[in-house]
Amino acid sequence: MRTAQAQPWCCANCGFWQRWPSRPAFCPACLDPRHALPLRAWEFRVAGEVANGWRTLWRQVQPGLWRFTTAPQLGLGGVGYLIQRPEGNIAFEACAWYSEVALAWIAALGGVARAAASHPHTYGGLWQLQERFGCEVSVARDDLTWTGAFRCTWPFDDTLDLGGGLALHATGGHFDGHAVLHDEGHGVLFCGDAVRLERAPSDPREVVALSVHKGLARAIPLTADELRRYHAVVAPLAFSQIWSPFEQAPDIGRDDVLALLDRLLGGRPSTAPVALTALRDEEPVA
Repeated sequence: MRTAQAQPWCCANCGFWQRWPSRPAFCPACLDPRHALPLRAWEFRVAGEVANGWRTLWRQVQPGLWRFTTAPQLGLGGVGYLIQRPEGNIAFEACAWYSEVALAWIAALGGVARAAASHPHTYGGLWQLQERFGCEVSVARDDLTWTGAFRCTWPFDDTLDLGGGLALHATGGHFDGHAVLHDEGHGVLFCGDAVRLERAPSDPREVVALSVHKGLARAIPLTADELRRYHAVVAPLAFSQIWSPFEQAPDIGRDDVLALLDRLLGGRPSTAPVALTALRDEEPVA
């Protein structure tokens, strides 16, 4: 007896892809306590429907660093990054959809040798990159249950060295297997949702405060042990920029993040933003 082949379905509310033979009944990412349910009925689209209604935009943010977005916004509106390097390009995070034109452009840039993402909210079109380029895909061990849309070929525990000054570090916290990517050469920490960059209402390009959370939509704070784990991961890493799944902050570095964590460890759990001016008045971290 032949069975229907599972195909990818995208949740319109959050952009999470799952594979089912028929339209899913719900989205597990939206049902998770960290997320918000859709305001109306569940909406799911197969790849062909997304291809007809959405396109992919990209630009070079810095030499060798590319940013991909989906237009109009699909799901949470997160971005995917591509890091060019002679050893083979690395994709970290993924936008919700990569058009055929975008995939051809990535191929012209050298394709993708290895791909990874910080947590399930940013898996996006990882399955497309794997299908097109046959790349290795790495996810921290504790998030393997979320990888139904693609195959994790290289799971890791605490740290995975990607070579060339790039390494994945599992932080836990926001998700059990949440991870960050440290790019030593560019001085960038691709922070996932380990740190939230709070933008100025008058200028969305300006970051004015930092915060951390386990769940943003429901204002769920991290525990003290989770904050200490973040601190232990960040402290040895040298970086002068933070790139989240939504924006790039070229002037926020390690000392700012450690000052935030130190402040939170000295009080009650909180998701409230802390102004950069307040953090930079703190004593520098050794």
